[in-house]
Amino acid sequence: MFDTKNMSGETALMEAQKIAFGPIVFQCARLLRDWGIFELLHKKKRTPLTAQAIADAKNLSLYAVQVLCETGFSMGALSFEDEKYSLTKIGYFLQNDEMTRANLNYNHDVNYLGLFYLDESLKKAEPVGLHKAFDTTEETIYPLLTKLPQKAKDSWFGFDHFYSDAAFKTLVKIMSEKKIKNMLDVGGNTGKWSVALTSASPETTVTILDHQPQIDEALIRAKEHGVEGRVKGQQIDLLDHTIAFPTDVDAVWMSQFLDCFGVNDIVNILRRAKNALSKDGKVYIVEPFWDRQSHEIGAYCLINTSPYFTALANGTSKMYRASEFETFANEAGLNVVEQVDGLGFGHTLMVCEVK
Repeated sequence: MFDTKNMSGETALMEAQKIAFGPIVFQCARLLRDWGIFELLHKKKRTPLTAQAIADAKNLSLYAVQVLCETGFSMGALSFEDEKYSLTKIGYFLQNDEMTRANLNYNHDVNYLGLFYLDESLKKAEPVGLHKAFDTTEETIYPLLTKLPQKAKDSWFGFDHFYSDAAFKTLVKIMSEKKIKNMLDVGGNTGKWSVALTSASPETTVTILDHQPQIDEALIRAKEHGVEGRVKGQQIDLLDHTIAFPTDVDAVWMSQFLDCFGVNDIVNILRRAKNALSKDGKVYIVEPFWDRQSHEIGAYCLINTSPYFTALANGTSKMYRASEFETFANEAGLNVVEQVDGLGFGHTLMVCEVK
């Protein structure tokens, strides 16, 4: 992954400029998409258009179109020949690819302003960007998720669900076959997993541990899907490690959750999960580990999600490697007994037993 050993100096210099101008290129790509220029050129793929024709079609000034399209050309999203623009493969993916759309929306609506304060966040180990961008004194973003401005809320959950939902079908099949009676869904958010599993596994009851606003939404979702009573909720401060989890459960489930915390919190949460298990219970961890990706596209997206955790989420967490999680599990008194890779868009199911 990311091999630059044989790159020429000229190519390396060009790549450096792409990084230096990255914020400008990002915003122009967003507007080319959101203002419908990519879509127009996609529809007119057999008939390239002049800047004036694009301006007329989208009710924009010629100046605006020239500024955006020239940057679009420089980023490789548009081709420019005989004074006419057409869409390239890069532009096609910026317009149509679901992953790219989720990533771009998330980075603009949630991260963009807050990342200006990445330096302070790294030095203080707290989400200074969250405080500045969303005018809050909350220690983490998580209690705010249902209260974020609508676009930020939609983009956060759109990003989260895009990556988690892709693995849902396979994970529901795997877990429903285990005939689990009682499960804790730690950090269960708005209940998508709990509802999906209980819908497929009638003998399973799931208790969500999370902030109360998320639990409230999860219970509404459970009622809508006919699993009311088998999806429950318990409000808990997951960072207060003096509070024990409910005990004697067959399974503790944590999906795209532990990466929201720093190392000490992860180990302490895993200890509490271990103590919650019945005699033969297991801890199930689902994470998109960047060292388990089949392609560098996945690793790139995951590695570059880490600064969000620094500046906006909590100031202490990141996207981890599977090898790091094995160490955390061992420190908490658990053994990793199984790992299933390649779920959805690069998720791994890590199964742990008490040592």
